[in-house]
Amino acid sequence: MTSSARRVRGQQSPGRLLLDEISPYTWGLIGLLGLASIYGSYDSLADAYGDRRLGQIPLVAPSVVAIWVSFELLWRRTTLTLSHRLFITCILTPLPSVIISTIAWAAFGTSGYGQDLITSTSEGTYDHYYWPRDARGLAAAPLMFFGGWGVAGFMGLMSLLVVVLPLKAFLATRELTAGTHLDPSDASAAAVVRVAFGAMSLGTLAAISSAADGPQVLTVGLLVVTVALLGWAAATAAKLPRS
Repeated sequence: MTSSARRVRGQQSPGRLLLDEISPYTWGLIGLLGLASIYGSYDSLADAYGDRRLGQIPLVAPSVVAIWVSFELLWRRTTLTLSHRLFITCILTPLPSVIISTIAWAAFGTSGYGQDLITSTSEGTYDHYYWPRDARGLAAAPLMFFGGWGVAGFMGLMSLLVVVLPLKAFLATRELTAGTHLDPSDASAAAVVRVAFGAMSLGTLAAISSAADGPQVLTVGLLVVTVALLGWAAATAAKLPRS
């Protein structure tokens, strides 16, 4: 099965493999969020106080795509290896949505109509909520592009670490074990993989709790459990035969 999949990959171009990785449902989601981003960009022009929050859609849309594609890994199979799919999920798949958001944002912001609306609706305020003085016109495009892309990559990674990979360790243990030198048919090897990815999820939650100034007891407790689980997994893995 593996050698057959490799032959299929060898016959396809990188672009074709990438397109096959993006499901029709994902393309549909990208299209719907693209329309929402266009409307959100337009609405942001007149929303000087940020009351409606629709202007946040262009920034949020790529993250929604990244999270969705992360969860697709739980049930969708392609010819690519899991390591390649993880990279595509966090880095490449959100790009179409990022580009749509950036083009919509820049088009409205640089147009004469958009500039007039920004100026007229921000009168009497210190600065426009979405269009501050130092980020108008084309100057806003790089902020939207790299901001949307960076946030999407982060959200996709968090989804993978906290939810998707730990669940996949239980639902598709052999697929994750294939990336190690452990015997996928060994029950102890399966337990090591499951515990290790479960510990990874807890460690990520501990980091989030620390960054968000969460309860210290919770953060320390998660760290202690994470270290204990990883220590057990490492000690057990060292005793197992290699495939």
